[in-house]
Amino acid sequence: MIDVRTAEEFAEGHLPGSRNLDLHRGDFAAAITGLDPGATYLLYCRSGSRSGIAAEMMRQAGFTDVTNLGSVQEAADALGTVITTE
Repeated sequence: MIDVRTAEEFAEGHLPGSRNLDLHRGDFAAAITGLDPGATYLLYCRSGSRSGIAAEMMRQAGFTDVTNLGSVQEAADALGTVITTE
């Protein structure tokens, strides 16, 4: 899972096992070059907007299995997990 919110938002609560790649920090495109384009990626943010943009960027970069789960709460609900600060 990839959380595309800011580091501050991520620290306030995220899904267990998520990786924080801030979309607005400016290096998201560079950060995804080190990821396996054939792997499965689930993305989320605060409202679903940033994760939608990030998902499209990943698809344009050749990633084949990318899903926008929407907001952090929607993602938690969809996956049956809880939001944590750890």
